[in-house]
Amino acid sequence: MTDPQPHAWSRRRFTKIMGGAASLATLGTFASACDGPAGSPTSAQAANAGVTKAPTTAASPQPKAAAQNVVDAQLLSSRYGLKPFLPAPPPPTAKAIHLDPNHPTTFSDVPASEKIVFVTIDDGIDKDPAFIQMVKDFKIPLTLSLADTLIRDDYAYFEKLYETGFVSIQNHTVTHPLEMPGLSFQQQLDEVAGQQVKLKREYGVTPYIFRPPGGNYNETTRAAVRQAGLKGMMMWREAMEIEDMEYQTSRRQLNPGDIILCHFRGPAQLKGKTMVQMMTNLYRHIQAQGFAVADVTQYV
Repeated sequence: MTDPQPHAWSRRRFTKIMGGAASLATLGTFASACDGPAGSPTSAQAANAGVTKAPTTAASPQPKAAAQNVVDAQLLSSRYGLKPFLPAPPPPTAKAIHLDPNHPTTFSDVPASEKIVFVTIDDGIDKDPAFIQMVKDFKIPLTLSLADTLIRDDYAYFEKLYETGFVSIQNHTVTHPLEMPGLSFQQQLDEVAGQQVKLKREYGVTPYIFRPPGGNYNETTRAAVRQAGLKGMMMWREAMEIEDMEYQTSRRQLNPGDIILCHFRGPAQLKGKTMVQMMTNLYRHIQAQGFAVADVTQYV
C-alpha cells in the first residue's frame, strides 16, 4: 500500500520525533520474552504498539519498486558475476492460494505453470550493509520472516531493507523457539501475537503469513496463528546452504512455484563467507535453471 509520507520520513524517525508528544495507542498486551535468548521464552511482559505514520500492510513490496525497476546488467556482471533475472510473469488475477483466516493454510509451494520461484529469508542474525545494496541492485522481490530477538539490536537495518520497496515483512515469533509445539497455547499466542505488535510498531506493517521457527508446529500453533489474526503458515521446498541448496527430492532441481528458504547469516555461520556471497550462489542456481523470482504475497 502507498505510504502517503515523503520517503525521507521513515517510520522510526517519525516515532523518534514524536517521542512523548503523542500518546501511544495500545494495540494489545501480549506476554513476550523480549529479554531472553533466542529459543528461550522468559516471563510475560506487556508489549505496547508505538506511533506509526499511516496504516500499511506487508502484503507486497512498496510500489516505488516498479518505478525503479531498471536493472544495470553491467553492474551485476562486474559486482556479482551474474546477469539480471528473467522478468516474472504478471501475477494471477485471483491468488493461487486462498488463505482462510478461520483455518490458516499451511503451504510449501504455490501452484504455478510458469518457471517462477519465491525467495524467503528468515531470522535476522546477520546484518550485512552490502546486502541492502544487493537488494537494490537485483530488484527482485524477497519475503522476510523476522524474529524480534534477532533483529532488535538493529531494527533500522531491516527498515532500510523494507524501504528499498522490494521486500515484504512477515512474522517469525518474538524469541524464535524451536520447540514451538512444546509450548502451551498461551505461550505460542504470546510469541505470534507479540511479534505482530512489534513489527507494527517498528515498520508499520501487519503481517498475514507466519513461519514457525524450524518449521515446527502443531494444531496448537495453528490455533495461536488464527487467534493472532494471521491467515497462513509458510514452509519451503528448498533451503539454501553456503554454496548449494538442500532439496526435498532426489531430482535436485527447482519446480515451478517452489518456495526457497534462506537465512540472514554471516561469516560466523557461513564458514567465513558473507551473506552476499551466499545469496550470489543462490541466485546463480536459480538463473542456471531458468527461473524468475516472483513475489509470494501476490500469489498467496
